[in-house]
Amino acid sequence: MALEGTIKDFGLPDIFQLIGLQRKTGLLTLKNEKDVVTVTFEGGMVVMADSSTKRLEDRLGNVLVKQGKLGKEKLEDALHTQKATLQRLGHVLTTNNYITEKDLKDALHVQISQLVFRVFRWRDGEYHFAPTDAVEYDRDHFTPLSADYILMEGIRMVDEWPIIEKKIPSMDIVFRPVVQASLIEVAAGAEDGGPGIDAVHSAPSAGKVRLTPHEDQIFRKVDGARTVQSIIDSTGTGEFDVCRTLFDLLNRNLITTVGRGVARDVDLGRRETPVGSTPGWLAAALIVALAAVGIAVRRSEPLLVLGRPAFLRSSYDMLRGDVSHSRLQRLDRAILAYRLAQGSLPRTLDDVVGRGLVDRTYLKDPWERPFHYAVTSEGYLLSAVDDAGRKLPDSVIDRAVPQDK
Repeated sequence: MALEGTIKDFGLPDIFQLIGLQRKTGLLTLKNEKDVVTVTFEGGMVVMADSSTKRLEDRLGNVLVKQGKLGKEKLEDALHTQKATLQRLGHVLTTNNYITEKDLKDALHVQISQLVFRVFRWRDGEYHFAPTDAVEYDRDHFTPLSADYILMEGIRMVDEWPIIEKKIPSMDIVFRPVVQASLIEVAAGAEDGGPGIDAVHSAPSAGKVRLTPHEDQIFRKVDGARTVQSIIDSTGTGEFDVCRTLFDLLNRNLITTVGRGVARDVDLGRRETPVGSTPGWLAAALIVALAAVGIAVRRSEPLLVLGRPAFLRSSYDMLRGDVSHSRLQRLDRAILAYRLAQGSLPRTLDDVVGRGLVDRTYLKDPWERPFHYAVTSEGYLLSAVDDAGRKLPDSVIDRAVPQDK
């Protein structure tokens, strides 16, 4: 029996959870005004995703070229062979040794997973799931994604996007570095085989700025010419991880916005003037001066607004209120994801941190006040509190959940 309806009535997390729990095989079609996305399931696992506006194989070849893993001439040859033989582009590329098997697996994982995560940000649209006996996908080069993984990662991303979009409203934004690359010190952390997380968070050398290897990779792509989309394509990393890193670099006053470029790979419905013609020498000098001041000012505030005068304080507090609300919603979704994975509610919020569902910074609001969490007879209570420990209006989540047997 087909499953269909609107996203407003039955959210995407619920749809993915239902298909995953019932281990269904078939095609989930998601449609809104801008796109039609088809997600393929096998035994409740995501094995393929494609878009009507940008086909997977078109994106795959272009991204590999931008990462420097495939030459344009070889891509054209592979596309010509694909049309003649009707084979998958990935098969043609690996058979002819244009790319490695690992290159293809990594690219497919990023492209398919990011397309799925992107639809989690849809606010409206229609869905239709049609069960089938069997589905086709590249079994040799793609590892199926579990519904639990999709839910946990999707929840982690969707609640942070509203905050990130306040500073990165579109993928054609261009940034430039504020500090010289010679002042960057890369931490030897766990992600590059170093001594571990303590090294990442230890104090940097005098006059240096400490970055993780991933942050350094993104920072060195910022050159005053590349758009956000170009940085995403050239790194081979998911758009959320790149945008969140750029957001953090902005808040640390290590990069700054200089304008908009031409996002050639994103249909924004317009073409902006190239950023190179926008700033003059005077504007550049002012940017550097402001950045120097920004590095010296206090850094204890989680969302630093450079040069914030007193009359903007109320707007700044409103922004921090938005951050608090988003963190509360993120915690709520993390608790639900924990229950889905563990079969029971967490005893404390530390439990969801331990499972990697949220970072520890999400346990407090921007004023450093811890959120309140308590398991009740019918579910749980989650709320933000004021300095006196009183629950704040419109910041209380009293959620009933089915009781464990």
